[in-house]
Amino acid sequence: GEQGGQVLYSGPPAGLAHVAESQTRAYLFAEQAPARRTARQAQGWLRLEGISRNNLKDLSAEFPLGCFTAVTGVSGSGKSSLVSQALLELVGAHLGRPQGNEEPEELNLEDDAPQASSGEVTAGLERIKRLVQVDQKPIGRTPRSNLATYTGLFDHVRKLFAATPEARALGYDAGQFSFNVAKGRCPACEGEGFVSVELLFMPSVYAPCPTCHGARYNPQTLAIQWQGLNIAQVLQLTVQEAVEVFAEQASIRRSLEVLRDIGLGYLRLGQPATELSGGEAQRIKLATELQRNPRGATLYVLDEPTTGLHPRDVDRLLEQLDNLVRAGHSVVVVEHEMRVVAQADWVIDIGPGAGDQGGKVVVSGTPQQVARHRKSRTAPFLAQALG
Repeated sequence: GEQGGQVLYSGPPAGLAHVAESQTRAYLFAEQAPARRTARQAQGWLRLEGISRNNLKDLSAEFPLGCFTAVTGVSGSGKSSLVSQALLELVGAHLGRPQGNEEPEELNLEDDAPQASSGEVTAGLERIKRLVQVDQKPIGRTPRSNLATYTGLFDHVRKLFAATPEARALGYDAGQFSFNVAKGRCPACEGEGFVSVELLFMPSVYAPCPTCHGARYNPQTLAIQWQGLNIAQVLQLTVQEAVEVFAEQASIRRSLEVLRDIGLGYLRLGQPATELSGGEAQRIKLATELQRNPRGATLYVLDEPTTGLHPRDVDRLLEQLDNLVRAGHSVVVVEHEMRVVAQADWVIDIGPGAGDQGGKVVVSGTPQQVARHRKSRTAPFLAQALG
């Protein structure tokens, strides 16, 4: 965010070693040794049998519960077919439907109709109360959706403004401070802060509202202040700034601290969803889960969560996934990044090749056990990551 935007170095890779400000330097030159950790013991096993989907033919697999599991293999080996399709569908069917994946996938006209996974879950379902898929899909498709609304912290902010003496004297409730409700929002842009400009044969573009200049609210609403800030100014705060502003508000501070700890302290509370990258959207979804009170053992599924992330952000992501497992939940990731796989409690390697040459469990075990397997194409790279 505002802490970036500068060229720290430009030149041959070796020269970066002398740039102290660079967060890339430590990873490029491997300044720290690989972390050593002891694998957790499974609290039970989720067993899938007879799985047939794409190149998976009558496959059986076991996922340890209460652990961090990485599913590996070359591209096209069947990892996503097993985890993001079969596992989600079969466990989701038991729970009613998979949670956290509300939007159906858009299909092209050339796409085949989605096929269902055959097979069954034969053990472990009694230990799973919720299923959540954390992907990199946008948290919203218009500027109306943003970080504050998606995480739910904006509900608490609106209640604070409604409780001020000025708001109570005018009879304003929390709805007055919602840009989705007509009484408090700007009538010109209807609370979006932007107006859509339609372009023939091209996607629409958004321009700041000429009436409220992006503030989203009408002048009467903006006149109400809480600790010297109006509601639009609160939405302009970064997460890091908001942690200090709402330090005495426990319910709001909790959400903000999780967002900061996961590496999103630079984002503004009202930053439109259309401006967020896939990695940012994924971490916002994860932070939303982390701030919730535990509601029973949950199975979290992530498909290549480190795609597009800097190694520093990968470390933050790993830390938060570890927090979920320590809280008694189970995490399953499809992953190519060996540094992540080396931190897992359990590894399931699919392959050995791609397409018809794959679709089988080559080896499963701790990272150290998988790294020693001679027929696994993942093993030599995982052994290098383990040091």
